[in-house]
Amino acid sequence: MTGSEGPDRRRAPRIPEQCRVAFRAIREGAADAKTTAARTLNLSASGLCLEAPSRLERDQHLALELSLEGRKDPVVAVGRVVWCDEDEGAYRIGVCFTWLRDEDRRALQVISEYVRDRL
Repeated sequence: MTGSEGPDRRRAPRIPEQCRVAFRAIREGAADAKTTAARTLNLSASGLCLEAPSRLERDQHLALELSLEGRKDPVVAVGRVVWCDEDEGAYRIGVCFTWLRDEDRRALQVISEYVRDRL
């Protein structure tokens, strides 16, 4: 299933927010994958959509570091690829967080509420 098909199963509202994100694939028993720079298209307390230069497989796990404006330290998370769509030579990838530091989850919730209240 792609990102535009089927019911919306999101656990939290998404906000259109572009920020830098660095990610690398996590593969059990494999050597560390290279880190890829990308940008988010939207994010929430439960996941994000990012635009990347290459395809990622559904259910692939990623280590993520998000650079959010106004935060000194990056948001550190682990996520699972839910869908991947090609879009004019790039890939839009939906990621559901599977692990997020408590302080980072609170920061994303505050940002989500702030932007949602102003839309």
